[in-house]
Amino acid sequence: MLLPVNGFYRASRGTFAQFGVPVSHPERVIDTVLAHATDERFFASERLDACNVLDVAHPLWLTRATGHRSAEVSAVARTLLHAALERWQDGAGVAFGPGDEPGLQGTEMWLAIAWYLADLLGLADALGYRPRGVHRPEPADALS
Repeated sequence: MLLPVNGFYRASRGTFAQFGVPVSHPERVIDTVLAHATDERFFASERLDACNVLDVAHPLWLTRATGHRSAEVSAVARTLLHAALERWQDGAGVAFGPGDEPGLQGTEMWLAIAWYLADLLGLADALGYRPRGVHRPEPADALS
């Protein structure tokens, strides 16, 4: 499910999310993303990278209003948020993925991921920041 979930993230980020349009069939999105998040090839703690986690965090956040499988969504969000926070290195930031050095790309993506996951858990205000730029939660514009 790696490619379909990644493709959905990219397509929905550039369309639905950018224009504040509700996702079609959000329950199926949640079902698919939750199934993908159990794949140990990508979601074992030692294998997590920013792309794969963002591919899960953002669609779950984008479809959160449905309440579909909310306990499971919260459990995945809690697990991934814990993993994201463990990656922080004081004075350096966060590495994009296993074996990488901390850098700007990894730090920016993991901070956005942490915000989306914390928001799913009702904790985003405690972070003291809100993503900006391409990872901002607000639509860029609205379709009339």
